[in-house]
Amino acid sequence: MTQCPVSGLSVTEKDHWSFEHRQGNYTRKYSLIGNDIIHVQELANSGIAPEHLYAADFSSLVAEENLSGNPVFILMDCQPVSDLKFSYKREFTNLLTSPEFDLKLIVLYNIQPSVRLPFEMLQSLSTEQLPVILSDSYEEAVTSILDFKSGKRAEAKAGAGTDKAFRNAFLTEVSRILMLRQFDPQGTVPPEDHASYPYFQILDIMRRDLQSLEEEYQQNIERIEQEFRVLLASKNSLLDEQAEQNKKNEQRFKDEESSLLSRIATQEIEATRISTANAEKNASLRTLCELIEQLDIDPSSREKISAQCAMLFETSDQAALVNTELTETDSVFLSRLQKTHPNLNQRELRISLMIKLDYHSRDIARSLGLSTRGIESIRYRLHKKIGLDKHNSLKTYLTTLATESI
Repeated sequence: MTQCPVSGLSVTEKDHWSFEHRQGNYTRKYSLIGNDIIHVQELANSGIAPEHLYAADFSSLVAEENLSGNPVFILMDCQPVSDLKFSYKREFTNLLTSPEFDLKLIVLYNIQPSVRLPFEMLQSLSTEQLPVILSDSYEEAVTSILDFKSGKRAEAKAGAGTDKAFRNAFLTEVSRILMLRQFDPQGTVPPEDHASYPYFQILDIMRRDLQSLEEEYQQNIERIEQEFRVLLASKNSLLDEQAEQNKKNEQRFKDEESSLLSRIATQEIEATRISTANAEKNASLRTLCELIEQLDIDPSSREKISAQCAMLFETSDQAALVNTELTETDSVFLSRLQKTHPNLNQRELRISLMIKLDYHSRDIARSLGLSTRGIESIRYRLHKKIGLDKHNSLKTYLTTLATESI
């Protein structure tokens, strides 16, 4: 730990208090003199034009060193600074007007002639509560802080003579207009016969013109905001109309879906009725054929009659698949299945019957005009609707149900 050669106070330095600027042409270094003076140095091999003051770094260092609530002083080395960006001036002004900690004094030293006037303009914005002092050297700067702490407050805007006072007043007015956007006239004004009076007249003209520009700017902002609100309201109205139309379309689609499902259900019931009627006719034909086989008639005649009877059973593969074995036993099975599982629709009942009759999914699909994958999906849904776990066979369950229903 080193010591300040002027004050004899210890100097604290930490690695993370020094960092290379994003532009890569200079390094900013922080250190703490004693327990309340934050020393800032800009280290560069050539002139720099800093864009930011990085006031947040001061607050971070104050918090890290537990200085919150205690008086803090800032000492800044401006040696390599050859120009000031407007963003830097704005952040410096913000630090003066609303510091985030108990900042008591800012002292700048080693100021180059090229930036002396901009720094004097910033100094003109200082207040009695937070003065800004411009010093020529490190020794003078540290001494100014020590004197300030001991109660020997040097005038931050010191200057002898009336001309110096008018100059400071002019800088203050310009700084208030540019940095604080304050356009009401304040401060000292020289008499009309003074050499600097025309400059104050020009300043007054500039103030009024800038105020007009500011008002025009605010009016444009309000106009743009109003146009945006109108546009936003229009877009929201269109969105509301589209949302309402979407709701109507959704309801229409639901109504159409409900109508189609109703038609499908009706057709499935009709198909089941027709299938049942055909099955009953086939059962009657089978009984008739059996009776013919038992008749005591000429064998050749009986054979012809039996052949004609058998022809009545020849239908398409699809009809045969649906109806061939729909016997009284199967009708009882369907009745039992529907009673046990009323949530099954007509198509699921028909497919359940075919599964019970040991038809392959491929044959069921061809019979119903569906894909084999579609039948497999229906079988999967049947498995869940009936309430079987994955280890129980649907075919075994249906067969057992058919046996119990006899």
